[in-house]
Amino acid sequence: PSGMGRVLFQNHWLIWAAMLLFGAAGIWQGINTLRTTVRNIGVAVLVFTLLWILIAWLVVTPYERLINANNTVISAAAHDDMTTIMRYVSKRAIFGRWNYRQIQSNLSRRLKAAHITENIIRSMSVQTRANQAVVHLVIWTTTQDYGPAVTSWRLVWQDYHKPGDWQIMEVDLLSYNDHQLSPSAVIPTPR
Repeated sequence: PSGMGRVLFQNHWLIWAAMLLFGAAGIWQGINTLRTTVRNIGVAVLVFTLLWILIAWLVVTPYERLINANNTVISAAAHDDMTTIMRYVSKRAIFGRWNYRQIQSNLSRRLKAAHITENIIRSMSVQTRANQAVVHLVIWTTTQDYGPAVTSWRLVWQDYHKPGDWQIMEVDLLSYNDHQLSPSAVIPTPR
C-alpha cells in the first residue's frame, strides 16, 4: 500500500511506543493532579494506539507479504527446499538464460552442489508499483565446502490475487563476490 494504507497497516513500533508512553504519562499526570481532562486524553491516546496496533497486526499488506516471500525463498534456498522455492516462481519466470523448466531442473542440482548452510540477507531495497515489485538483495551465503560468498540479486515480483501471493517473474544474479556478472548469468557451478 502507499500513502494512508502504509501508515495504517504497517508496523510503526517507535511511533507506537512513543504514543503509548505519552498516553500512560497523561493518565499518570491526570490521576496525580486530579485533572480528568488530562487523564481522559491519556486514555484516548492509549486506546487509539492499541486499536491501531491491533488493526496493523490483523491486516497483512502486500508489502509485508512480499518481504515474507523474499525471506521464505532465501531460507528455502539454504535448505535446498525446491518445493517452497518453486511455489514462488511463476511459470513465465526467467532466471538469467533459464526458463521455468530449466530453473526447475537445474536449480536443485546447483543448490545441492553448493552445500549451502546459511543465507543471510545483508540488505534489501524494494520498489513497488501497483502489483509489481523490484527487489534488490545482497545475500551472505555460507557453504560447507567453499566458504562464504556475497551475491547481489535483482528479483522482479508480480502480485497475483489468486493464488494470493507474490510470484517471481525474473531473477538476475548481478554479482558474485564483488565480480559483476553478465545479464544472462545463473548460479555458478561450484568447482
